[in-house]
Amino acid sequence: MMRVLSERHKRAEGAKVEAEAARVAVREKLHTYNETVKKTRSQIFVEQEAERRRTLDARQATINTARATAQSTIQEAKRTLAAEVKAVEAELQQSSGVLADNIAEAILAGIPGEPGSSQERGIR
Repeated sequence: MMRVLSERHKRAEGAKVEAEAARVAVREKLHTYNETVKKTRSQIFVEQEAERRRTLDARQATINTARATAQSTIQEAKRTLAAEVKAVEAELQQSSGVLADNIAEAILAGIPGEPGSSQERGIR
């Protein structure tokens, strides 16, 4: 009977040792798994951040290009408008001289048929 109990005890001890070894192996595998998941998440985050940065850079480049184009268009429009204003001012300056001459001639000549002329009032 002692031999049977001893044999049973040895088998139980062996099973305990095997169970403990299995537990240690599972813990190591779980630790490895968790580390792998952690590294993978970190890599995914780095890749997402890089993609986000590339997208933001591309968007900023597009904005900068649009801004430069708009500024160029505005400057060209300002130059064109300034040139048109100068042309109109010159034309007005020239016209005012001609108009002043015409008015002076009309007053001095007393244009017949014009309202306010001396003929209309019956004055000779």
